[in-house]
Amino acid sequence: MTLARGTASIESPRLLLRRIAPADLQFFTRIHAIPDVVRYTGHGRPRSAEETQAWLQSTLTSYEELELGQLAVVRKADGELLGRCGMSDLVIDATAAPGTIPCAWFGRAQAPAGLAMIYERELGYTFDSAHWGHGYATEAAQRVFAYARDSLNLQRVVSVIDGDNVRSLRVAERSGLRREGEIDVLGRALIVHVWPN
Repeated sequence: MTLARGTASIESPRLLLRRIAPADLQFFTRIHAIPDVVRYTGHGRPRSAEETQAWLQSTLTSYEELELGQLAVVRKADGELLGRCGMSDLVIDATAAPGTIPCAWFGRAQAPAGLAMIYERELGYTFDSAHWGHGYATEAAQRVFAYARDSLNLQRVVSVIDGDNVRSLRVAERSGLRREGEIDVLGRALIVHVWPN
């Protein structure tokens, strides 16, 4: 779950994190079209306006069906929308042979039917490149994790990071994450990091 029912937002010293709203579509359409922003997300390529519309609708649905989802990250000082951070449903094939990298999918609907699965809560984020280098990703991710641990009593939270994504690896290091292994998502090997309890 990202926010408990009845909770409209959570805050960190500089940031307000709230559920994404349909009015945020223009912002996400813009940042999802920036190659540097999406290099390590999804298929690793810019999304069309239609793909972002589908992503936003899926996010809104995930709030209701799974009580999960990304949150809009807003700077409190001026109300500017900076990006997103939150929890997603990560489904991992539990039948992978020893010594192989298991396949995984973001969302249960993406996974093939009939496989034994491991279900994880994955904490991820994406920020407008204009706001990189200010510590917003670290601040937002740490706040979402603290809320998940302390208010939602989640015992385990992971983040999956591309090994070439130096910025996200730094966030993981600053946040005390422990590397646990690899998974294959959409044909890309990603490193599983576990958040500390």
